[in-house]
Amino acid sequence: MPDLLHRSASDSARWREIVLLRRRLVSLKAQMRLLRHQLGRKYNPDQPRVPAGNADGGQWTSGGGGGGPTPTGTDVLADLGSAFSAALSFGDVVADSSGEESWAFYQEATRPDGSLAERAIVNRDGSTIQSEFAEPGRAGDWDERHTVTLPDGGKTTFETSGRTQTIRDGGPDGEVVSRSTWTERGPEPEATVQQARSPRLRGDPTSAATILFGWLASRDQVDGQRTVMGFVPRDYQPSRPGQLELPFVGRLSQEETRNACHLLGKVQELTDRAADAAGDPRQFSSMATYGTNVHVRFKNFVEDLHNLNFRAERSFLKEAADPTSEDELAAGYPRSVRVDGYEYRPQDGTLCVYDLKAGRRGLSVRRSDILATAAYLGMRDVRRVIVIEVRPYR
Repeated sequence: MPDLLHRSASDSARWREIVLLRRRLVSLKAQMRLLRHQLGRKYNPDQPRVPAGNADGGQWTSGGGGGGPTPTGTDVLADLGSAFSAALSFGDVVADSSGEESWAFYQEATRPDGSLAERAIVNRDGSTIQSEFAEPGRAGDWDERHTVTLPDGGKTTFETSGRTQTIRDGGPDGEVVSRSTWTERGPEPEATVQQARSPRLRGDPTSAATILFGWLASRDQVDGQRTVMGFVPRDYQPSRPGQLELPFVGRLSQEETRNACHLLGKVQELTDRAADAAGDPRQFSSMATYGTNVHVRFKNFVEDLHNLNFRAERSFLKEAADPTSEDELAAGYPRSVRVDGYEYRPQDGTLCVYDLKAGRRGLSVRRSDILATAAYLGMRDVRRVIVIEVRPYR
């Protein structure tokens, strides 16, 4: 889809109408939840009725004496309307005027106490994200829940409770396809749940996870958290690598992320140094040229450390590997991809892939999967792959 800066007035109006429709859908979903809550409180199947033969026969009664009047359907709807009007407050639609973000518009809804309740996001590729956040202090099945709808209509929901994430195919009520818990080493999947690439799936969990990753990563510098994607081999075989599954995508504290990827702090430091050495992006002919300059400087800084398990700008084959070969691929080798930086810990088989971003545009769906898979195929004894975006703090 074209960037906002190059859209006609009619295109912009069409996109704003899409966002307004999303807002109405959010409102309707909130009303339905509130309606179920209200009816659950007011409806009691054991409540007595007025006996047949009376003028009010069949209607609900409070039973016994002195009870207050039983609410009618009209009363319930009136209560619902007044309750809903005070339940959520919808903020303004926020649009990306730069044309550089993966998202085009989003809108948030807050509760009376100011806590975030919902967020609707419309992306430039036609996908959407519906995020829901549990009420603070109230126990529930999840803390936050994100439903990603792909342009083709496929849905995947990511529910997080504490540090355990459940991925569902088809939406919030869909089948559980994976469940994992984030540990100090990275994601640890539950072996008893169906794997995420079953042919029965209606959605595409990996594509949906990457779309969610792109949105969450764009918020990292707002509150200092880190967005990560965690991959694990489907069948761990050191001598014959197989395919990867993606059981976790979410935001962690800096401490949690560094516990899994020990050199993240050093990567951020070197990225900041590279950006400072490159100078003002406006002095370059394009952002692509500026980004190349930052990447070259980062590579030089990493090489100065002489750490064989901490490398930068290394190429890996996209779809195949020769585990017996010690030769590294030259830049531009056919069917290869270049990884900006990686940290490998042979002690526990953790491979952290760092993707440097000098601009605002994030990882594409295809590239994130290629990066993780290529690096995994090109290494030995990898038990988990963690992908992290790193941007200069400037």
